Parts: sequence; C-alpha cells; structure tokens
Amino acid sequence: MSSPPLFISSLTAQRRHLLLVAEQEATISRLTSMVVQSDFHIGVISDEFPFLANLSALENIALGCMYHKALHLPACRHKLQDVVTALNLDNALEQRTQFLSRPLQLKVHLLRCIANESSFILLPLPSRSDCDILHRAVESLKRNIFLWVACLSNDQDVYTSLEYPIIDLNTLQ
Repeated sequence: MSSPPLFISSLTAQRRHLLLVAEQEATISRLTSMVVQSDFHIGVISDEFPFLANLSALENIALGCMYHKALHLPACRHKLQDVVTALNLDNALEQRTQFLSRPLQLKVHLLRCIANESSFILLPLPSRSDCDILHRAVESLKRNIFLWVACLSNDQDVYTSLEYPIIDLNTLQ
C-alpha cells in the first residue's frame, strides 16, 4: 500500500461511506493496522478490539475520554447524552457488554468511536447484518460519520446493496 498518511487522507477526503475490497485478509489487516496507528481519528469496530469484561458499557466507552482528555465518567456521559439517547442506549450503559445483545454491543462500539471523536469508522470483515445495524445507527444520528466496510473480493456481492462507492485495495499494494 502507499504511505499510510497519503492513502488514509485520500479515503478521508471522500467524506462518504465506502466499500473497501481486497483479495486477501492480510491486506485488510494491514489497512486496520494503518488506521489504528494513524492520527486521523478513525475508529475501528471489530471483535479484535473487545470491551473489558469487568467494566460497564459506559466505562468501556469513556476510557479514551478519561485517559486522553482527563474527563471524568459523568462528564463523558453528559458529553455523549444526545448520541446515547439517539441510539436508545440509556438502559444499556450500566450493564456489562457481554450481557448485551449483538445490536446493542455494536451501538456501544459505535458510541466508543464517537466518544473518541472518530468521524470515520472501519469495519474489517464484518457480517452483513452488523453492517445493516451500524448503517441504520449512523443514519439515525444525523451526523457526519462515515462507515468503511472492508471485505474480501469474493464476498463483495454481499455488500453491494449498501450502495457504497467501491475502492479496490488490491491496486494500492
């Protein structure tokens, strides 16, 4: 792939949902690593970035705010309250994430990304149902938050009905 800042900035410049297609999982793994190491405030929603089991959903969401911005838990919750309400997460935040349904877990992941000021969110190798849940959640927020769905070329047809512009990651090797 091209140098990370140039490549990632070309994706962020599009300011839209994207379908990122690769021939191999290794390409998507490299993209995920680049995103995690970049300074572009790009969130990642993946089971490879789990919640801490001994913390509540709110505590997991607020960890970044508490560590990077020295915000206390109540201040973080107050900052996010409009998004919490829009995502119908008011009753889920005090629970441990392992006890939440998959749709609620995904919304909590989304809220964690938003708490960390991510406008772009990478979904490496998601299920189609996860994409649908997150797409609806993002649309309900009426904010400029963009999903980047990264999938394998042979699975591309599963995601084309999302109608996201397609970027072939294989040409960026």
